Amino acid sequence: MEQWPTLEEQIKGAGIYYPRSYDITYRMGYVLQSIGALGFVVLYYLQSKLQAIPFVIFNAGIVLSSMYLLVWKAEIKRFILRMTFAGIALQISSIFIQPFNAFYAGKMFFLGLGLTLTGGAGLVGKEAYCFRFNEGWLLLMTYPLAVIPNLFGFSTYKYNLGISVIITILQFSFLRRKLSQPLLKHCENNVCGLPETKK
Repeated sequence: MEQWPTLEEQIKGAGIYYPRSYDITYRMGYVLQSIGALGFVVLYYLQSKLQAIPFVIFNAGIVLSSMYLLVWKAEIKRFILRMTFAGIALQISSIFIQPFNAFYAGKMFFLGLGLTLTGGAGLVGKEAYCFRFNEGWLLLMTYPLAVIPNLFGFSTYKYNLGISVIITILQFSFLRRKLSQPLLKHCENNVCGLPETKK
């Protein structure tokens, strides 16, 4: 039976700089995402005007995890980063559109949120693929359900609250499993193969 090198040996052999502190920072992104999701549920339930704050925390978490994501294919990370930052740019732009046209500002916000969640889906999808986290697959499928009904105007308060609760539960379940992993854990059965060597 072939003995695969450890992840740290693979990283070193490929000429990639990715110390354990990067993995810790990557995981902190998921902590922020979970805090943001929970904060939104609470404030949305209370119908507070401070709902933007947990969105900022959630977005910051996706950005942090995206920046410190370790994948062997550079184009995967580039795609996730592009979706994440394009989505955040649209969300911010919607704030400036709001005074002039609230309808289009709302559509722009949810389109931006959809792009950011596409980046987030890439993150949890990678974890699900590598480590068989069912929560990752479920989040990947649930994120669109939080955006599409709002984008096309057929969501309700109860629907948004319900889907937000589901996402929050999945986020914390995912977070628990991710934080319980050893740092720089190898993919299950080495499904990710070997990294591309830097030249």
